[in-house]
Amino acid sequence: MKHESNLGLERLFYTVPEIAAMLAVSNNSVYRLLERGLLKSSCALRHKRITRESVLEFMRTTVE
Repeated sequence: MKHESNLGLERLFYTVPEIAAMLAVSNNSVYRLLERGLLKSSCALRHKRITRESVLEFMRTTVE
């Protein structure tokens, strides 16, 4: 995606606080998005890591 670098989406995985900051929502909102299956995560070392592709897919499907 051409605009990924403008969004800070260069890495493969992001933490919950990083995604919250990107989306301008609370950490709890990100956890709710994960619970609803709107974002996908990996549990690396007991911490949730959200994939870049998951964030991009979320933005594609929710932005009008």
